[in-house]
Amino acid sequence: MRKNFNYMIALALLALFAAITVSIASPKVKSATCDELAHHIPVGFVLLTKCDFQMDPSQPPLPRYLVALPLKLFMDLKMPDDKSEWRREDRSLFGKDFFYKYNDDPDAILFASRLAIVAVGILCGIILFIWARALYGTRAALFSLFLYALCPNILANTSLATTDMTAACFMLLAIAVFWSYVSKPTVGRMFLAGIALGLAELSKYTNLLLYPLFLLLLLFEIPWAKKWDEKKGIILKFLGIVLVSILVIWAGYGFEVAPILKDAMRAGEKLSMVHKIAGTRLDHFLLNTPVPLGAHIIGVLGVIRHGQEGHSTFFCGTWSGHGNSLYFALAFLIKTPIPAILFIFTGLVMSLRSIGRNERFLLISIALFFVTASLSKLQLGLRHILPIYPLCFVLAGRVAGLFDKKIVKTIAVLCIAWYLVIAFRTWPDYLSYFNEFIGGPANGYKYLRDSNIDWGEDLPALSAYLKKNGIDKVKLLYFGTADPAHYGIIYAPLSSAEMEKPSADIYAISVHKIDTVKWAKEQEPAARIGYSIYVYDLRERTGEKK
Repeated sequence: MRKNFNYMIALALLALFAAITVSIASPKVKSATCDELAHHIPVGFVLLTKCDFQMDPSQPPLPRYLVALPLKLFMDLKMPDDKSEWRREDRSLFGKDFFYKYNDDPDAILFASRLAIVAVGILCGIILFIWARALYGTRAALFSLFLYALCPNILANTSLATTDMTAACFMLLAIAVFWSYVSKPTVGRMFLAGIALGLAELSKYTNLLLYPLFLLLLLFEIPWAKKWDEKKGIILKFLGIVLVSILVIWAGYGFEVAPILKDAMRAGEKLSMVHKIAGTRLDHFLLNTPVPLGAHIIGVLGVIRHGQEGHSTFFCGTWSGHGNSLYFALAFLIKTPIPAILFIFTGLVMSLRSIGRNERFLLISIALFFVTASLSKLQLGLRHILPIYPLCFVLAGRVAGLFDKKIVKTIAVLCIAWYLVIAFRTWPDYLSYFNEFIGGPANGYKYLRDSNIDWGEDLPALSAYLKKNGIDKVKLLYFGTADPAHYGIIYAPLSSAEMEKPSADIYAISVHKIDTVKWAKEQEPAARIGYSIYVYDLRERTGEKK
């Protein structure tokens, strides 16, 4: 009876999680973000219908397959057969045409794609619950699931048709299945571990870290093997896991065998990179020799190059192309609810006091991914460390074992109530959530930008605000690729002169771009739309309302 009751609680948490994520996945609540429209949904549809893996190898194909699958199965979408249409240098142009020109229901496309990731988020919650229960028992698993189901960062990314939630889900699956294998190293579990690892590699290139992670975790097991045959068996089975994972990755590309750079986008640019390292010696091989996983290899090399070169990043008031080693530490501290931080920290202390296999799997995994991300120059948002959140919640689940103590129980109840208030008060603006350490989301733009707060998601809310206040037109500086006109917004872009000095108009400015408007920080906004778009009503400058 008790067991059934626990399952009912778990199902209720997953149902609540699904209800929240579906509600904010609605295009009437949040518009298409930059990456959804320009990269993942249109590219995914090309991958599924045209199998053009060289179109955009910047991400592995699995998340894109998932967001495009409902489009292929349940919608009759149109796309030109002319390859040059989807092989444009600027993918955002193809994305806009895919949504607004070739097809006539962009909202249905966006919603269907987002629902696929909602399903992935639910799957991740199930994996988390099962593994946490195996590690620390049912009470801990329920508490871990509670933290997961109401985490603003998890809710935000589960409602978007991007790659980050898929990466988090399959990384968690790979680690959990590998733990199961290490606990009982049978041939069957070896194959399951290889399959899970392959799916993780097909989700995000950063999951390449799972190979050295698993090897490191396995090194702790070898000393306990008494005989050489046992040690040799552990090593051979690990190689078996790696081999199976590679086959799964190859299957994800349809077992394609082709020259690495033949028919590749920007092949000349990629050859120039190779020339800097190895001259022209590899040209014939790269352009003419068929190999498996050519697109995957290009993608991995591209991510490494991007990570070394960096990307324009905003951190505590300063723009930089070199990143900051404290970026993700700060992002975690100010974008994670304070109650969750307290629970995670307590779980960390408990784990450090009694480190065994379970704790090694959690602590080493979290540390490796967090440190690697912090050392990278590619820092575009907390979403890059999203995969550590489920692991942190499993770690925090241990705290549930202390709830029988009166003082701990009282503090825990207060923190849980606080966590609930945060989850429901933040709706629907989970993407732009910042905690009380910095005064909430109204101050978030002062510390972090990009997908931490403004990803182009608040056009529906801006449209509703303009209609409510009888505003017919607006001067708009928008950070995004969605079409404001689709949401009924009549607008004109800011002129270069208006960047320096405003006229007597109403301005809507995305906070990601607010630094480019010299006068914006000196003005108090009339409204903060989802905390990502600031509205400035300057009509009173001439004493009239237009």
